[in-house]
Amino acid sequence: MLENIFVHYLNMPTSVKSNVTHNEDGSYSIFINARLSQNQQTNAYMHELEHILKDDFNRRHETADRLEYYAHRLIG
Repeated sequence: MLENIFVHYLNMPTSVKSNVTHNEDGSYSIFINARLSQNQQTNAYMHELEHILKDDFNRRHETADRLEYYAHRLIG
């Protein structure tokens, strides 16, 4: 699974730190705000990686708010 993760750095609004998508081919794309500091980018990457490792994309019964709550509890 981890070999199919692609990271992209984009200039996004400052309110957006990162996002992750599960692609049709089974890979994942993590989008990180290029305007963040290196430390913030690392934290954003770890946050999105946690979503992948916990298989959040297949937990459709969970709300996005609940998934975010647990992701933030794990990495701060």
